[in-house]
Amino acid sequence: MVCQRCRGLLVHETFGDLREEVGCMCQATRCINCGYIEDSVMRANRLRPPAAKRAVPRRMAGRGGVLFLRPHSERYHSV
Repeated sequence: MVCQRCRGLLVHETFGDLREEVGCMCQATRCINCGYIEDSVMRANRLRPPAAKRAVPRRMAGRGGVLFLRPHSERYHSV
């Protein structure tokens, strides 16, 4: 198998799942060249279609020659 990032060699690895208290072992592949790790969840997410675009676009707020992106719906108030 070939790494998608660097075209290095992928090897099968078994990792312990840190979220589980019981020693759940997960299968993944790891590139011996760049260290990239890929598991079944990452492969499944790659096959899913991309999420829909934002319903409400963000507004641009300019201050002193710098543009800041601010969500349209959020407002900040002092307490």
